Amino acid sequence: MDSPLDCRTESPLSLSMTQRHTLAILVENKFGVLVRIAGLFSGRGFNIDSLNVATTTDPAFSRMTVVVRGDNKVLDQITRQLEKLVNVIEVQHFHPHEAVERELILLKVKADSKTRSEAMQIVDIFRAKIVDVQAESILVETTGAQRKVEAFLSLMRKFGVLEMTRTGPVAMRRAATACDDED
Repeated sequence: MDSPLDCRTESPLSLSMTQRHTLAILVENKFGVLVRIAGLFSGRGFNIDSLNVATTTDPAFSRMTVVVRGDNKVLDQITRQLEKLVNVIEVQHFHPHEAVERELILLKVKADSKTRSEAMQIVDIFRAKIVDVQAESILVETTGAQRKVEAFLSLMRKFGVLEMTRTGPVAMRRAATACDDED
């Protein structure tokens, strides 16, 4: 398995049609911006896997993290179209290993007196947090990379998932590394 710090990565041109792309879009925090951006994607038949929007440290701006799948040609077209929108300030595309991505999941599972101890051990192993306890269930919060969240969810399913919500990833570019100078 390649190290996340390994500078040798696949060329973006060699990636498959279902390549996962993470975009960070800085926009003016104005009425209708989200609708226009979502419309741009749907108008070109490009499905959004996940979408997160929140204000930045400056309430005049919001940051959108959009995860999509597709080929690079369509992604380039979408990026150019996004950059033309009046309320869009900046569009960043994160290549694999360029960004730190985290996802939040809230998960309510069955947990009675017989299964609660085992469920709590899994929660502890994953450094998750129990945020509510009821007689027949627990509500758990965990954050992490998508792979960690999926592994946690896989183990917790055996208890019986009663309810779940998840954010999808949010992302931020890593600091520059020695690999950046090799281009």
